[in-house]
Amino acid sequence: MRKLILVRHGQTQMNVDGIFFGKLDPSLNETGKEQCKKTRELLKNRYKYDFIYSSDLKRAAETAEIVNYLDLPIKLDKRLEEIDFGIFEGLSYKEILEKYPAEAKKSQEEWKTFDYITGESLEVLQRRAVEFVESLDKTKDNLVVTHWGVINCILSWYFSDKLESYWKYSMENGGICVIEFAEDFPILKGLNIG
Repeated sequence: MRKLILVRHGQTQMNVDGIFFGKLDPSLNETGKEQCKKTRELLKNRYKYDFIYSSDLKRAAETAEIVNYLDLPIKLDKRLEEIDFGIFEGLSYKEILEKYPAEAKKSQEEWKTFDYITGESLEVLQRRAVEFVESLDKTKDNLVVTHWGVINCILSWYFSDKLESYWKYSMENGGICVIEFAEDFPILKGLNIG
């Protein structure tokens, strides 16, 4: 049985400020670095891994460097990047409502397919996230450091119908999620560990 160990990146200042950011590339703040150190200890005490992968965005790559207690080579993969929020990138929800009221309404009504104008849709994000998971060696334990949207897309795909349960998971910064695959049958073994 292989494990897929998903870790959400540590906190950034943009998380604290409530900014929409996917492709924007902030570093971890001090709280984020501390979260990652705690995550490293949890992983060290509970989980081994054969490979480690990370989104190539700074906040995830920095997290991967900290939590990688086995010092394995980190494989960066663009498929693990957060959703591209397009015209919403770098704005707070209040600013989005003021600047793009029609698009904000449409993004709520058509949340699965809305592409954020110059960005991408959740369906596109889910497609690349699942493609990544399906490309992994199914006989190995894989540690994957990524983002809230990617993790929720993976969970929703394996534990509901496509995106149906996307909004029902709450992964905190530095949190761990574990899925075990028994002959390709997914079993959720832990959510938001740490």
